[in-house]
Amino acid sequence: MTEKSKDKHLSDRDAIDKLSLSIVPLSSNTLKNARLIKNGRMETAVELHNDPISGSLQIQPEDIAEAFKGAEKDQEIISALAELQSYDVYSMRTSFKKLGIPVSEEALKLSDTMKTALNGYALDFVRPLVERIFGSAHADIDNTAGGDSLNKILKDSDAGRVRRNLQVITSRTGIPTDEIPTFLEMYSDVFLSVAYYRHCFESVGPDADRFMLWVKDLEKHRDVLASPQAMSSCKKVEAALKYVTASIRERFAKFNSSFEVFWDNISKKSFDELRQQIEENHNSMGAVLCGLSVKMKNWSHEFPDNTVGGPQKRVKFIMTEMEPGIEKLKVMENEARRRVGLPV
Repeated sequence: MTEKSKDKHLSDRDAIDKLSLSIVPLSSNTLKNARLIKNGRMETAVELHNDPISGSLQIQPEDIAEAFKGAEKDQEIISALAELQSYDVYSMRTSFKKLGIPVSEEALKLSDTMKTALNGYALDFVRPLVERIFGSAHADIDNTAGGDSLNKILKDSDAGRVRRNLQVITSRTGIPTDEIPTFLEMYSDVFLSVAYYRHCFESVGPDADRFMLWVKDLEKHRDVLASPQAMSSCKKVEAALKYVTASIRERFAKFNSSFEVFWDNISKKSFDELRQQIEENHNSMGAVLCGLSVKMKNWSHEFPDNTVGGPQKRVKFIMTEMEPGIEKLKVMENEARRRVGLPV
């Protein structure tokens, strides 16, 4: 199938809904140049080609062996990857390991461009750590330092100062000096994962807010009022998205509370507990945010402002594109809430 695409460019490594197959050990060079993408119905397709003029050329994962002779093993691998709910680097670390698919560690890291974009969020996690260990007078982190400020603690040009910094961290946390570089690296990765998911969520925030106004306006139209089926679909999608977005905010608040508990008692044990809690939620956070992102992105592409499209076109989009998979999104969010101890 071919469809036009005007999506803003985002590195596949940073995208939550795309997976470049170049990082996967496949036998077909054509497939290595392809990628998996999620559509608005939360289904997975293999995108073989995409450009602004001809659009996106896609096939279904189950059609690979027929389209590419001798690619039966490739189809098996791609079909397994197609079942994943999200293609963010953090959830895929666990997924690739479970599937037994070898992939380089570098391929599952955010790009430098994305890390720079996350600097503003990173300050929320770096500053409290530095304050707790070195005191508020040392927490003069500027807005461009981000996660790099943790590395600067160990890369100071003054070797004596580095030694003193290490001793302070050891005395305050009980973490052996030789384990501190690893601890800071892991802490940086943990807070970057939370910052990344927050960034993904806040990126769709404006579209989600506009959608609520759009669907409320649609529900007032006489054609929708006269159709119980149309009204039911509108209400169902509206309620589901309202619930999911509110619940995601609550989960982020829960994560923030976990960081605050860690900052009040920094130790290897408390960090291991924090890390386990965050990493166990990578899959569920990625899955829900991927589903929410593709639905909002596709809706925004079809209706770039609230004057586009009549009621019939809007209702059709609700029924054929927004409603399919919406209950699955709620189920995934409820499961994610259970994992962090929040009531469903």
